[in-house]
Parts: sequence; C-alpha cells; structure tokens
Amino acid sequence: MKIKGLPLSKLQLKNWNKDGYLIVKNVISTKEIKHLLSVIDKIIAEQDMPSQHKKNTEKNHGKEYYNIHNPFDYTDQLDYLLDHPNVFDIVTFLMGPYIQAMSCHLFVRHPSNADATNIGKFHTDSGPALQRILPAPGNLPLQIKVQFFLTDVLEDNISNFIAIPGSHLKRVKYHHPYCLVPECNQYLERGELPPDAKQLKVKAGDILIHALTLWHAVAPNKSQNTRRSISIRYGQMWFKEYYSNMTENIRNRMTPRQRRLLGDFGQETSGDVAYRPPKDHVPLMLGDNVDRFGWTLYSD
Repeated sequence: MKIKGLPLSKLQLKNWNKDGYLIVKNVISTKEIKHLLSVIDKIIAEQDMPSQHKKNTEKNHGKEYYNIHNPFDYTDQLDYLLDHPNVFDIVTFLMGPYIQAMSCHLFVRHPSNADATNIGKFHTDSGPALQRILPAPGNLPLQIKVQFFLTDVLEDNISNFIAIPGSHLKRVKYHHPYCLVPECNQYLERGELPPDAKQLKVKAGDILIHALTLWHAVAPNKSQNTRRSISIRYGQMWFKEYYSNMTENIRNRMTPRQRRLLGDFGQETSGDVAYRPPKDHVPLMLGDNVDRFGWTLYSD
C-alpha cells in the first residue's frame, strides 16, 4: 500500500533501503516502448558501423556490450525521459529537489559468447571514492541510476542486471581504478556466481532504480536478441556533471525543468549557483509535491 500522496509504498521504501535497488513495474507503455525502440535502434545501427569517432564505450567494453554516450545528441525523442511523469516523482522523493541529470546512456547488449569484460564483472559506479561513501538511514542518496528496460529479461543469462542485495551498505575492501569488487569476481573466474547474487528479471516497460554503491554486474547474453535499455544517472547538484557541452540546439528544444536538470540556470551564473540555485528551483523540480515531500521553505 502506498503512503497517501507519496509515489512509493512502505514496502517499496523498505526494500529500497534494505537491498539498494528497486524494480517498478509497467512504468512506460507498450506504445512508448515501440516508439523508443524505433528511435534507439537507428542510433545503435549507426554505432555498429565502422567508424573512428564513436561516442560509446566499445573500446573498453567490447563490440558486444557497450554504452552509447549522451543520446540527446542524436535525437529529441528521449528528452521527456529526464522527467518522465511516472518516474520523476520517485526520483525527487528519494533524492530531494536539488538534483541534476548527470548522464544518459543507451545500453546495448548484443548476443555474445565472449569472456566478461569489466562491465560483466562486479563493480560499483562513479569512481573509487564513491565506494567509500556509503548510504546511511535518513540521508539523501548522492547519486542513483534509473534504467528503462525496452526488452524483456525474463530468464537467466540474457544480459540480466546482477545485483548483490544489501551490498550498497558494504565497504569494498580493495582499491581498484575501475571500481571492481574482487571478492565477488573470484567466483566469476571459476564460472560461478557469488552465493548471494541475484539475476534480476524484468519486463519491457519496467524500470530499475539502484544506488551507485550497489555491487552489480551484467550477465552474459546467451539469447538471440539484443537487450536494449536507457539509463539516466541523477546526482546532487554540486557533483561534476558528465556532460558540460550541451548545445544551444538541445537547450532550446527542452522544457525549463529539463534544461535545469542538465545544468542550465539561465541568467544565474554565479559560482555558487549549484549551492544556492534560483528561487524557482524547488517548485520547478517538485511542482505540487513541495509540501508533500517535506520541502516547505522555512520562514521566521
């Protein structure tokens, strides 16, 4: 049962805090899925062609599994996902209003029999330092990822997201430049999964929200189909964004809230704008949820 006026139920909140991830069902419609696939499949087809200037992670992750950087450069049809009406209330409820969209990626997971690259090994996200900054009860998340699944992942070993539930609260014992988790990856080297690992099952239209400190990996794709999904990373405003070269064309086509999420503060150019944003910021992010989400402005 959902708490009145809030986007998550008590059970969902409990599972989020306990496991470090949350699956929300049927977030995007069948019509949306069909349209989004038609859009991103064109982008993927271009990225799969030989080129010296690909904006993806093929060099590090391989031709079978890679991420396409900043798809807003290729299309305007993904803009609305930044503050999707079925998702953004959940994001701001968990994180508060002082946030930015730090990155967006298309995840491409072709069928493959290749050995696991770094993306197939257990790791955390956003650099080694974040491995040592763990969530605490009552604190806002520093960063989260929201992944929109556009294809079914209903069996094991079809490029599932593999999670270690509760690991977002555990400190990694080693320092690795790629944020790998050796105590889990030693199982992969023997052809096994860690005993507490879970291959997540989702349907097209579901979303996965996870903490950046969650230990996770990508399963091999033994199916005949390419798994496609779209990931948006949200972070507190004072983090360095992944992309700082938003073009005028992209800026002009987006709504005021979408532009703000991508770091556009309009005429506000002071150096501390990420700490003291314009007065319109909280209502711009939260709309009618300012009071409901606990962000009523204090006044003497």
